[in-house]
Amino acid sequence: EVSLVEIKVAGAPAMQLDVLVLADGYSGAEHAKFESDLRRLSAVLLDTEPFRARAADISVRGLFVASPESGVSDPRRGIWKPSALGCSFNAFDSDRYVLTYKNRELREAAAHAPYDALIVLFNARKYGGGGIFNLWSTCAADSSEAPYLFVHEFGHAFAGLADEYYSSQVSYEDFVPPGSEPWEPNVTALLDPAKLKWRDLVAGATPLPTPWGKAAYDEQDLAYQKRRAEIAMSGSDADAEKLMAEVKATTAPMLQADAHAGHVGAFEGAAYQAKGLYRPEVDCIMFTRNTKTFCQVCARAIERVQTEEVARAVTV
Repeated sequence: EVSLVEIKVAGAPAMQLDVLVLADGYSGAEHAKFESDLRRLSAVLLDTEPFRARAADISVRGLFVASPESGVSDPRRGIWKPSALGCSFNAFDSDRYVLTYKNRELREAAAHAPYDALIVLFNARKYGGGGIFNLWSTCAADSSEAPYLFVHEFGHAFAGLADEYYSSQVSYEDFVPPGSEPWEPNVTALLDPAKLKWRDLVAGATPLPTPWGKAAYDEQDLAYQKRRAEIAMSGSDADAEKLMAEVKATTAPMLQADAHAGHVGAFEGAAYQAKGLYRPEVDCIMFTRNTKTFCQVCARAIERVQTEEVARAVTV
């Protein structure tokens, strides 16, 4: 069973940014749930800058693809589901990372609607998702952090934004060779501060690199990562969500009170490395779950991609 749900059609597909959200792990009886999840989370995306400012150029559609049963596979919990699009936790041996290897099935389903960008919304409460530039992103619909996941992972897939955090367990390390500059628009090795890729956004009085309360933050965050690993072993989604709320309550005020909060600089710690890589602001959707906004550099990168997307359509 496949059916189209039109959330917002801004104009002719050739002239808009068309976002298509596909369902995975929703049984045939859960069409209404998918539509509710879709409306809730697409509203979050469209209310997040810079998408909000360009909402007139964005169309959002959902594609309900029925699965034989509810849910997706979670290998570490011994759960195997024959979901329609094959989403599974533990991609690349990272418990929270969710991808599918059924690219043909995904593309065959997506062919039912116009799209420039794909999001797979999967039916699960466990925190998880993923995003690969120029491919697609995924998001757990029932996680308490689904609004963050939906936007954060889309930032990866749509604009090539890098993760700015550096303490969570990941599938790869040393992603940026020493002495090289990352290609992503929101991370730098700061090899030459005078040629910083976002130098035009840095106020003259802001030092580079930019000092921030890293030691205090790391102390809190490393304790959180230890508790997070323990909870992951127990398999309690409720406990995991409670812990994430506790961390947010502690670290959000800490980052907001930083002397350089809200200013663009070069803050050490980014792209899975605590040292030697820098992010543009002390906090951002690409760094923590605390904020609901992109930093200025990430917002500009998103705006550039959307502008180019629409410009290409106009010239065709």
